[in-house]
Amino acid sequence: MGWENYHLFEFESDTYRIGQQYEEDGYHDPNEIINAQNLKIGHVLKDKGQRFSYLYDFGDYWQHVIALEMVIEDLRIPFPICCDGELNCPPEDVGGLSGFYNFLRIMDNLKHPERKLMKQWVQEKNVAFKGKYDSKRFYIERVNFSLMELDDYIEDWEAET
Repeated sequence: MGWENYHLFEFESDTYRIGQQYEEDGYHDPNEIINAQNLKIGHVLKDKGQRFSYLYDFGDYWQHVIALEMVIEDLRIPFPICCDGELNCPPEDVGGLSGFYNFLRIMDNLKHPERKLMKQWVQEKNVAFKGKYDSKRFYIERVNFSLMELDDYIEDWEAET
């Protein structure tokens, strides 16, 4: 999972909007953003097949659809598990979809004048594996390892905010 969580994000499901609140203005309406720090995923996702959208980085505008496949009630240590996915995560701050396609075009052209610089740049990002970036590979093991460590990650993130 290659993004570093320093951009705004938002989850949306039915009538819920969950994310980072910009500031308290005293006005509460149906589209109000519920503070992500005050809500657990189990409060929103309860039924098999339920879906929600996830938007990361309001500038680059990365949109996802996440579906609840199954709830396993008898786990001793409950944590989410990714069942499937497609493609590698685009590098953080690549410039949205158009920037990502430009990045791929540069990386696929061995003679492109910016390729060496792009290759060095992507190696510094959390999306490179063993120093290489493969846009077509989905690293489900890395995703699930990150999800196992989610409680520690959230604790660190909350301490920073």
